[in-house]
Amino acid sequence: MKVVYSGRNIGNRIITATTFLCIAYAIVRYNVAGNVPWKDVPVFVLNKGISLASLVLLIGSLSLGPLCNLGVRISESILHARKSMGIIGFVYVSIHLLMSMSILNPRYYPKFFASDYTLSLQGSIVILAGILGFTLAGIHHFSFKEGAKRAYPIIVAVKSKKIVVCTMLFFGCHVFFMGFKGWLGIDQWHGGLPPISLLSFSLFLMGFMVNLLGRK
Repeated sequence: MKVVYSGRNIGNRIITATTFLCIAYAIVRYNVAGNVPWKDVPVFVLNKGISLASLVLLIGSLSLGPLCNLGVRISESILHARKSMGIIGFVYVSIHLLMSMSILNPRYYPKFFASDYTLSLQGSIVILAGILGFTLAGIHHFSFKEGAKRAYPIIVAVKSKKIVVCTMLFFGCHVFFMGFKGWLGIDQWHGGLPPISLLSFSLFLMGFMVNLLGRK
């Protein structure tokens, strides 16, 4: 007997698998292969896993439709899972923002601060790009609520290709300036595992090109 899964079931499976794999990768890279203390798992390391999971889910949610437009065959059940992936992705971005702000200090993020303990240029760009991306992602999510289009005519513009691409650019800028300096030092990667910022930026590039070429 063939079992057919609904979009909700597929979405739950994708979200669960993505969350588990991303958090597991962060723990293996930073605690097992790296030298980050286990006491930092609940916030510092978990935050890195959640940030990666949020990007996977958001980019997946935004890119499945454009992939179809480019001729890639995707099942209806997976297409129906886009909404739940986008919602949980946005929730994860919110958690990532709160966790990051709670430990934003020179101890955890020394490269984001100057010698006088004020924000460095790199730190300022990371925070600004993250906040702008989060804001646009939140508005985009709100735009799909019933009645929003009638109540706020500007919502039509928010759903446009330009706004979606711009949102992705802010997230790409955020992860690029987060850790680009450590991408080329392969010999310094913990256990030979790529930095999460590099994985995130690679995902951004793929999603950006798909949306740029396939979104109408």
